[in-house]
Amino acid sequence: MFFAVLCTALLFFMSPREAVSGREDEFFYKRGMVQYRARMYGFAIEDMQKALAINPQHYRAANALAELYEKKKLKKKSLDYYRISLGSNPDQPDVHYRLGVLYDFFYDTRSSTHHYLKSLEQDPGNHRAHLKLVRYYLIEKKDRKTADLHFTSSYNLGKTAGDTLREAGDKEYSAGREAKSLEFYRKAIAKNPADLDIYFRMAEIHRRRKEYRKAVRYLEKVKHIRPDNERSLVLLGNLYHTTPVSTDARFQIDMAIINLRMALNLNPKNRDAILTLSEIYRRTGDKDKADEFLKKFEELETAP
Repeated sequence: MFFAVLCTALLFFMSPREAVSGREDEFFYKRGMVQYRARMYGFAIEDMQKALAINPQHYRAANALAELYEKKKLKKKSLDYYRISLGSNPDQPDVHYRLGVLYDFFYDTRSSTHHYLKSLEQDPGNHRAHLKLVRYYLIEKKDRKTADLHFTSSYNLGKTAGDTLREAGDKEYSAGREAKSLEFYRKAIAKNPADLDIYFRMAEIHRRRKEYRKAVRYLEKVKHIRPDNERSLVLLGNLYHTTPVSTDARFQIDMAIINLRMALNLNPKNRDAILTLSEIYRRTGDKDKADEFLKKFEELETAP
């Protein structure tokens, strides 16, 4: 940190021409990067803007500005600068991926999908882009086969890096060191976000530790990645029904019902979802619906 700040201070006293033999855009870019690394974001933005003003084709300065504005939670500006960058150099798979994520934030599925596909066209090994496309093919295209292909590709591409960390987490978990196991699991899903079993393990650990919101958060991640994951929907329904996830009781009931009904849409014979819905409706005073779901449950229990 001290070294980075010292370098920044020295660069302030240098003229652009002294720094890079006449390439003023490169001088401002390099000085901006030193400031960026030193977390002097305001100064970094100024110098990156100067670099881009001198050379509008300086895509690296545009990328740095996009990252800096995202750190400042100015996502629209971040999106604009990534677009400027791609206008100068369209062959940037990671930038296409990041732009896809930003378009997802603005609910522009068409644009986000375009950039995820461009990212994979340029780098078929981008496991995160594969994973982002799973939800698109499941929800927008109703194409489970293609969704499964992207999911499997993502899982396999991240498996080698993720498995070592997952195994370390499993070892800590078996030894009863749950806090340490969570650290390894978090690192594992950063490497292989398609390894859904880790999310379930983390959710279970947090549930036992009575950290119900964290448990819900990891199950919601599974649901977001694979909206067709029946297990996550049933567990979410049960957590919302039985634990104090929120201070808003009505919200919890509504979320429990939504998730359990989603599970039944996938599998109308899910006994856990049916019985829990019967309990919820009885609790809310809707006797007719409670009896209806209880009858369905009993029919399934007595079915051959």
